[in-house]
Amino acid sequence: MTTPLLLRFVAEARELLQAAASGLLALEKSPDDETIINTVFRSVHTLKGSVGLFDFPAFAKLVHAGEDVLSAVRGGQLSLTSEMVDLLLDMLDRVAAWIDDIESDGTLGPGADGLSHEMTADLRSLLPIPAGPAPAPDSAPGVAAASIDWVPDLPEADRLDAFRAWGTGAPLVAIEYEPAEDCFFSGEDPVNLLRQIPGLHGLEIRPREPWPDSASLDPYRCVLRLRALASTSAETVESVFRYVIEQTRLGDVPPHLLIRPAGAPNGGLALDDFLDEADALVEAGEWERLRRAVAALTELTSPALFAASSLRWLAAVLALPSPEPAWAKALIASLATGQAQPVPPRGTAAISADAAPPPVHGSAEAPAAPLPASSPAGGAAARLTPLARDILAAQRTILTLDLDPDAFTLRLPSVAHTVSNVLGGTVRQIDLESWDDAVESARAQANPGPMLAVLAHLLDGPDDTVHRAAAIDTGLAAQGELRTTGGPRVLKVDQAKVDALMTLIGELVVSKNSLPFLARRAESVHGSREMAREIKDLFAVIDRLAQEMQAAIMAVRMLPVSEVLDRFPRLVRDVARKLGKRVSLVIEGEDTAADKNIIEVLGDPLLHIIRNALDHGIELPDDRVTASKAPEATVLIRAFQESDQVIIEVRDDGRGIDPDKIRKAAVTKGLIDAEQAERMSDQQAVNLVFLPGFSTAAQVSDLSGRGVGMDVVVTAVERTGGTVSLTSVKGQGTTARLSLPLSMAVTRVMMVEAGGGMLFGIPMDHIAETVRIHRSQVRRFKQSEAFVLRDTIVPLLRLDRLLGIAPPAWFGDDDQEDSVLVVRVGNAVTGLVVDHFREGMDIILKPFEGILSGIPGYAGTALLGDGRVLLVLNLKELL
Repeated sequence: MTTPLLLRFVAEARELLQAAASGLLALEKSPDDETIINTVFRSVHTLKGSVGLFDFPAFAKLVHAGEDVLSAVRGGQLSLTSEMVDLLLDMLDRVAAWIDDIESDGTLGPGADGLSHEMTADLRSLLPIPAGPAPAPDSAPGVAAASIDWVPDLPEADRLDAFRAWGTGAPLVAIEYEPAEDCFFSGEDPVNLLRQIPGLHGLEIRPREPWPDSASLDPYRCVLRLRALASTSAETVESVFRYVIEQTRLGDVPPHLLIRPAGAPNGGLALDDFLDEADALVEAGEWERLRRAVAALTELTSPALFAASSLRWLAAVLALPSPEPAWAKALIASLATGQAQPVPPRGTAAISADAAPPPVHGSAEAPAAPLPASSPAGGAAARLTPLARDILAAQRTILTLDLDPDAFTLRLPSVAHTVSNVLGGTVRQIDLESWDDAVESARAQANPGPMLAVLAHLLDGPDDTVHRAAAIDTGLAAQGELRTTGGPRVLKVDQAKVDALMTLIGELVVSKNSLPFLARRAESVHGSREMAREIKDLFAVIDRLAQEMQAAIMAVRMLPVSEVLDRFPRLVRDVARKLGKRVSLVIEGEDTAADKNIIEVLGDPLLHIIRNALDHGIELPDDRVTASKAPEATVLIRAFQESDQVIIEVRDDGRGIDPDKIRKAAVTKGLIDAEQAERMSDQQAVNLVFLPGFSTAAQVSDLSGRGVGMDVVVTAVERTGGTVSLTSVKGQGTTARLSLPLSMAVTRVMMVEAGGGMLFGIPMDHIAETVRIHRSQVRRFKQSEAFVLRDTIVPLLRLDRLLGIAPPAWFGDDDQEDSVLVVRVGNAVTGLVVDHFREGMDIILKPFEGILSGIPGYAGTALLGDGRVLLVLNLKELL
């Protein structure tokens, strides 16, 4: 049985798999790109952590093996190869199949353990054999080193707090974070992310570039650089920034860099006696006497003076378990000169032999001590996400069941592993260590009490986020007021519900269109002009609301074409490797949006076109070199919007289509006779590939040869009201162009009369303007007509002649004016003469079906409010 939590995991897992697969394909081309490897690693790492919440050991084992391989690549221990990418992609395919099984029946299906064992062994065989224990790196692999030259410029209070934390054994780390410019649109909150860093002592926020003037300022473009100083480990910071690690740099901060007095000049303060005594006490190592002298002098000195700042730093140095004489002497010299003197790095020569210095971050002297519980960052756990809270609450419920000791012992590993995974990705290391201690105590006692106590602390204890918020607000005092708001909320809605809304808005449009007819009937039949006016006013309101509803629903249905194009990099790679060809896939315009129904239709046509290009169009590398081409071919998929159409072009630089070969193959298969083939132009011959059953393959394979390729493309595209065209140059390549409507739902048209009262609809997207011209303004050139519109010659065509219908009886009257609809098709402007202009309206366009589907010049039909059928014209075909 699939639970809501499991269904949420399924949805998130599919997104992670897609990101990992896309990243692997990009990484194969750029194996040294740290950003891509970090992205792939995080996706697999997150997937491993998520599946650990459920009882799917085969799944977790396989993903863990893949994570280890990626970790070795990320750490520079392995070089990425195509064979390695093959294994990792096979792993993702197997995991994707398991995700489908989990969604359907909540299990991994038969044979999961065997498949996992076999694939895990293959992946782990790639791992290098460790030669011995390696030293721990200063920072995590893939994390760039941060600059620390800004640390001395932090406020003195922040530097003193950080120095005192270092004195208790905490490491010091500098963090530089440059969020992506569009981070707000990804639901990220950079400042809130910094709030989650334990032991935060100082923060600096500055723009990466000068602020523009207020007129050109884009408040949704993030151009900030955030720098922070924290007393925590680099590993903890990396965990906080794990989803944006490529935007983060970390650096060790030596403690002497924090020591820099500042303040107003001393103003004649007499310090000679103190300075002489202080030097003598440092030489003698009498630290306690010097502490008392410093404390006494500090009480007598104004806090704003430079001398007071020097004394505060001297007191902080003397408070260390083993004061550093060189630091004390530098501060005493600062007091003597009234200016900050250079503070040397911490040395070992002047430190007494019986006192161990506090460890420096990254050194091997001693592990960093955890933050004391009394410090602001040592309270309860950081804020848990709702999902993490639900999982922890469920594990607490399991522990509170009436279990005998044996049953509890069996249940304990599962609960311990699940909670560890949640804490590892959500809260601080200190909480994870507390949980591990509690698990050991519970195992020894055969009692869940210690584990329940930690869970109660995590779920019910106070939240220390407010302490860190106060620290950040203090650091931002000079930057201005800090305001944080919640990120955008996303509501996932079943597709069927959106479709139902679209159906309802379509019915509303048809019903709305009946109101103008009702108004005319009220005036002409019942003679009530007042009633007609009221109906028209009501129609204007309903029309506005219906258009807004339509736009809102259409915005929900619009999807980027990347939804369908993302699958093709993997397809091109696999097919090219199978055929022994070298192919580079380039995708442009993947953010072009179209209705979801159009996006769904695009998949199969593009699949056939790309497979044909790879199998028939692209040559083998040696053949390309012989033809003076690069050994690696290029397949370009380009998407863009043109008027009311979404255009997808697939272009390759292969051998192109040979018209003579096409003619010969068509005659051989009996699709045309030899005489027809002889009369055909080259372009007509190329178009023969769209015929059902046509193929030039010598033998049937799993890629081609069955004759069910391009005809499927035409059928699928024309079913949506779109068109397919194919152009090719022998020896240079082929371009397939798919033109599809942006939407298959509501369309806005203008009604016109032609042929003495017949109504036709013309899509509003083609209409530039409407004008009336006198017959005397029409100029005739042989059989053609034109008129001048604002110094531009516009060709003139008469709609009744184009449609082959009789003109109205008054057509020959030269004193009449012509109603001209100026339309734009592509880059051409044409004047279309009609009898009368009528109102514009929204319609539900129904394409022709059956024997009518081949009629040129018509896009389809629509039902009017009075029950009549409106013929909608296709101007691209008509003109």
